[in-house]
Amino acid sequence: MKPSALPLRARPRSICQLCHHMLPQPAPRRSFLTASTTTTAAATTTTCKATPALRLRRQPAQRHAPLPRIPTPPMATATAVEPKEQELGTDSPQLLSERIDALKARLAEVEKHIECLFSSNKIEPELAVLEPLATLEYIANQAIAIRTRQPLPAKFPIRQSSASAILSLNGDADPPPSPVTRTPKTRKASIDDLPTPSYLSRIAENLLKHKNVFISPAVLSRYVDLQRLLARPRAIPEIFYLYANKPVPQLGSSPPKFLNPSPKAAKQAIPAEIAEKALQAAIATKDMPLALDIIQTTYRAPAWQRHIIIKKVVPPGIVVTVLPLAIYMIAAELSVYSNYIDPWTFKWYAFAGMATYVLGTGTLGFVAMTTHNDNFERVVWRPGVPLTDRWLREDERAALDKIACAWGFKEHWRRGDEEGEEWEGLREWVQLRGMILDKPDLMEGMNA
Repeated sequence: MKPSALPLRARPRSICQLCHHMLPQPAPRRSFLTASTTTTAAATTTTCKATPALRLRRQPAQRHAPLPRIPTPPMATATAVEPKEQELGTDSPQLLSERIDALKARLAEVEKHIECLFSSNKIEPELAVLEPLATLEYIANQAIAIRTRQPLPAKFPIRQSSASAILSLNGDADPPPSPVTRTPKTRKASIDDLPTPSYLSRIAENLLKHKNVFISPAVLSRYVDLQRLLARPRAIPEIFYLYANKPVPQLGSSPPKFLNPSPKAAKQAIPAEIAEKALQAAIATKDMPLALDIIQTTYRAPAWQRHIIIKKVVPPGIVVTVLPLAIYMIAAELSVYSNYIDPWTFKWYAFAGMATYVLGTGTLGFVAMTTHNDNFERVVWRPGVPLTDRWLREDERAALDKIACAWGFKEHWRRGDEEGEEWEGLREWVQLRGMILDKPDLMEGMNA
């Protein structure tokens, strides 16, 4: 057998397999052949006609299943770009207009709900007030997300190539173009149609100012969160004043009935976490008069002073009141075990000794607690201020310290060189309240 006979017998085998693979193709499938495909088919036909014996010899190969078809990856067209863009966070103009219209519809529902609260003949529960505030916060978040989103790049029509046209034909003919019907053009909503932060802030402010709305701690906290989000905290001190002085409506009363609260009562004090959030909002907007007003309506309010007294003085006072009785009972029990001393004398000696020890250590602890300055940054107490005032007004001093650190220089070696009307006003404010701003003895480089 000649060596050249092997490749001549191998070539017809592969061509016959291709012929048998092409025979079971479905007839109705349409396909367009290129020049290379036509040439290959013609060569295949010629070869098959020239070797009929080989084709008959390979007839048993039809029993095997046809070769699996390799799926063709879809071409990147203009329609496949939109889902990818949505995954990346960019909205098309149509989707952007729909989102803006949805926000405007939600805002209209909130305004309608608020009007129902105002016109109601009875006092609604707290949940009816929290719901519009929560919706306003959602609208504000969505509006901020839309405004901060990058503009969508313009799309250009992509012409399909011949290869994409061939691959897009799957046997279904495209439907005939429908006749164009002219519809009236409606203006799409744009970013300018979004509600402004000032408008949303005014809606929430008017809601809490209404006489039928009770300002509870939960409502006040939600309002402060909304104003922080909108960066419009100018109305917070006024709402704090209403929290302590506004007549309290009775829940479920019809017609509405109101009770006059005591502004100096401890329960009318602004909660500490809400006061902290309001102060942070004022510092974030760089509004020093607003920050000082917040301190005046929170930490310096009469209700806050009573609240601190109840919180800080009452528990230690109860302990101090009960402690002598506890010491006396302990001394009486110890007198039973006295062998060489009169029990009555031993009891009073033990009572006097334990009372002296507790009184001495308690006094030293109180002095150490009220005079430590490890947490001071720039605002310290002036010498001569009573220790009880320092203890009760520590929150006020800490708030002024935060303001001074926020407005002053960040470098420690530059502290004390600040100038300006606001800074001088802050310095006078601090001095009038028994404190010192940037005490020279405590500044860097001024002590031993």
